[in-house]
Amino acid sequence: MPIVSEVCGFLDQLAPKDLAEDWDNTGLLIGRADADVTRILTCLTLTPDVATEALKQGAQLIVSHHPVMFRGVKTISDQNSEGRLLLGLIQGDVAVYSAHTRFDSAQQGVNQQLAEGFGLCRIVPMRPSESLPETGSGRSGWLPSPRSLKEFLGVVRGVCNAEYIEYCGEEDATVDHVGVACGSAAEFLDDAIATGCDTFVTGEARFHSALEAQAAGVNLIVMGHYSSERPAMERLAHTLEASFAGVEVRASMNEQDPFRLSH
Repeated sequence: MPIVSEVCGFLDQLAPKDLAEDWDNTGLLIGRADADVTRILTCLTLTPDVATEALKQGAQLIVSHHPVMFRGVKTISDQNSEGRLLLGLIQGDVAVYSAHTRFDSAQQGVNQQLAEGFGLCRIVPMRPSESLPETGSGRSGWLPSPRSLKEFLGVVRGVCNAEYIEYCGEEDATVDHVGVACGSAAEFLDDAIATGCDTFVTGEARFHSALEAQAAGVNLIVMGHYSSERPAMERLAHTLEASFAGVEVRASMNEQDPFRLSH
């Protein structure tokens, strides 16, 4: 059976360390590198519900997209929710690994998967990495043939499995050149405009980003943060299970989008 450091090494190759943003907290964040691994749980965000699930399943490693201890942690105690979560995992000998922005920007990472899922071709990073070819932040590409915004909205919703999506633009507008940036990445709208995209797809956007898109004549599609990134963590579970014989890997069943719709 593999040990934690071997799984981390595989993930480091999939999402190289050089792709992490300076402000990010990635890699092995909790746990012993030499611990044996027979069960792995993947998730978008390590919540108390996900931690409880991992402990009940006997997982030795959690691979989360969003990192724990994202901001500076000075104490780990039972006096706050994050401390209780971390203490429970440490006491249960559960390691935690996060690739976050490294996986967003990797050659086969979150944004590349979204772009391919939308059917784009001639895909390139919107902000290319200086150190690794075919990697970088965001993606842009072209549809094989132009579609209406109404048709493309159906494609996006299917790919991200979202209950609903938000958009700016007329349903009969043309979609041809598309920019993509998962998560909270509305700042990439400027990149999409600069590179001539007629449509920009992201996970989160502020009101003023919508106004900026309207002023620039760019269709804006907002998938939701969870919907833009969770499918990649489900696929990662399959990738890990196929790569490590004898290791049971599954995506968290307890994790849910925290937002709900009022009907």
